[in-house]
Amino acid sequence: SYLEEIKKKYDIKDYQEPAVAIPDSPTEGIVLIVGTSGSGKSTILRGLGAFRTPTVDPDVTVIENFSSPERGEALLLASGLRTIPAWFRPARTLSNGEYHRFEMARSLDQGIETIDEFTSVVDRDTAESLAYSMRRYFDSQTAQSVLYIASCHRDIIEWLDPDYVYDTDLCALENRRSLHRLGGRPE
Repeated sequence: SYLEEIKKKYDIKDYQEPAVAIPDSPTEGIVLIVGTSGSGKSTILRGLGAFRTPTVDPDVTVIENFSSPERGEALLLASGLRTIPAWFRPARTLSNGEYHRFEMARSLDQGIETIDEFTSVVDRDTAESLAYSMRRYFDSQTAQSVLYIASCHRDIIEWLDPDYVYDTDLCALENRRSLHRLGGRPE
């Protein structure tokens, strides 16, 4: 077939997803996986086994998509979707940026411990607010767990203040918890 001829012409091999992993993956705290596009961030999230998309009913109001209105309020605020009137519109009517934040909140409601493309579809002011809100929410939880966040934006490191940063470009894991004890965020 012509498709096979193109593959041969350009020496294209069948795609094999690379085995990419964080060495000694942390099991608690916020773990930021950061790197350039195509460096393996989403592959790592899939390898963690918890990578899935939350279920959403697009025809139901945003707030009614949650396990309870109280939980929806807390998670929508934590995810930076502070446009309260948007909570009472069907989810399908949200802008890309609003939907991204709604989907993050919905993921947390469903116990999904991974967020991919964090802040990718929002402006940098919104990204800063979202990162601070997510950190505050995570710290307020009595039962600390783990939250893996992948992003190509390095500016969020300062705002999110993750416990660990895995840089896919350097293949290096930085434990930032000691920074927190030395005068950063109180534990």
